[in-house]
Amino acid sequence: MNVRGTRVLDAPREVVFEAVCDPDTLLAVIPGCHSIEQVSATEYRGQISVRLPGVVGTYRTTVRLVDADPPERGVLDGEVVGPLGSITGRATFRLAEADGRTVVEYDGQAVVDGPLARLDGRFVEGLAGSLIGQGLANLNARLEGQHDAPKETAR
Repeated sequence: MNVRGTRVLDAPREVVFEAVCDPDTLLAVIPGCHSIEQVSATEYRGQISVRLPGVVGTYRTTVRLVDADPPERGVLDGEVVGPLGSITGRATFRLAEADGRTVVEYDGQAVVDGPLARLDGRFVEGLAGSLIGQGLANLNARLEGQHDAPKETAR
């Protein structure tokens, strides 16, 4: 399975990179994520519930930031394991500054195993792309909300 895409976020890339590494932000923006914990400086574990035809269930996830050059790029290794099989993969993301906004480019490859592997490859790629798109849209909305929130002033 291969997934790639581009999305523009309405925040500077330093803010975007920091958000991608923050468990509270990830919990809020990943579709179906109901728990996440940072177990080391570069590793996260959590649970995601998926309720789509052919992939219903709760999946354990592990994600590691294996290479990073903040705020320009990062490489993530991940695994998702659940009742219908597993997905292991690697994704690279690049963040480019564009007039105070951030252009996110991502490229990922994964291997699907178990009953999930019987699903049509285009369906699985489309599902992954949809979840990534939803997550990035949620991240953008969260970052816009933080940016638009009134700043507290010292008294």
